[in-house]
Amino acid sequence: MDADQPGLFEVPDCEPQVSSQGPQRGRNREVWVLTATAEVAITDAWALQAAARANEGFVLSLPGADLGVEDGEGASPDEVPVDDVFDALAWLIWPTEGLDEALDADALRILSVESEVKGDSVDHGTATWKVTAKLTDVDALRRLAARASPDEAAEISASLSVAWQRAVDPFAPLCSIHGITWTPGPVVVEHLPARAARNP
Repeated sequence: MDADQPGLFEVPDCEPQVSSQGPQRGRNREVWVLTATAEVAITDAWALQAAARANEGFVLSLPGADLGVEDGEGASPDEVPVDDVFDALAWLIWPTEGLDEALDADALRILSVESEVKGDSVDHGTATWKVTAKLTDVDALRRLAARASPDEAAEISASLSVAWQRAVDPFAPLCSIHGITWTPGPVVVEHLPARAARNP
């Protein structure tokens, strides 16, 4: 290739597209989706197995499990099938964890939840969970948010995304899971237009 050829290395002459809507305040009856992501590391595969059993979830197929090896004896994350560990972790992530106060206040109604964990290596992965909810009392959600973060009243009033994230800890679903460490990732709260909500 000829580096002097016109246009070969030119940067396209266009600006990044930015939404002209700005923050959306949210209105009752609208459907919104919160998607949270975190990097996770498995520190105790046996603890995950015990939690999964306690929640009637997945039972991990661990080497030696059918040979009379007692729980917790000599297991490390690299001895546990990767897919089983991360499937069990995904099962233990309850996306509605931490939403009790908002639900009790009738601020929103849960329409659907989902969670998944993708393993990047034997003991590290990325967890993602999503809550789709219909707003039923936006003012109640803002009151919860303002009580938790009084210094951000203006932002809470202007943005439903900020209000939801201040009213509820987006990472609460990971806080009670033993056997992992985690690092918070992005949280996205977005309005789902009526057409998309009807045709997921």
